[in-house]
Amino acid sequence: MKGDNDFTFEPVPTDPPIVEAEAVHPATAPPNSTDPPSDTGILVGCGLVGWVVGGPFLALLTTLGGNFAKSKPGPFGESTRAIGKIADSAGKKAREEDLLGKLKASIRSLFGRNTQVNPQRCET
Repeated sequence: MKGDNDFTFEPVPTDPPIVEAEAVHPATAPPNSTDPPSDTGILVGCGLVGWVVGGPFLALLTTLGGNFAKSKPGPFGESTRAIGKIADSAGKKAREEDLLGKLKASIRSLFGRNTQVNPQRCET
């Protein structure tokens, strides 16, 4: 049995193919991206972060600290405003999805009451 010992080599071109790249521009930013977050969003967001990290006492401290830092320049104020924007967008999404009505329906279903979700959304 004779092995296949016929090796052939082809030279590789020294010039790599040139590919033209196009810059992809992100979609336009939503109009509310420059709006400052609401006070409620900042307080709820900072309080929730404090609660998760250290319980109710730290939640109270981070809520008060967030209220203090919301108008300050620098990284501390920026992070506080970012948390407020996240809390605002979460609240908006919860209103769009009628989260409160769905939670009420799920609690009612535990006790065997009316399980229909109210189609009217609570607008606040």
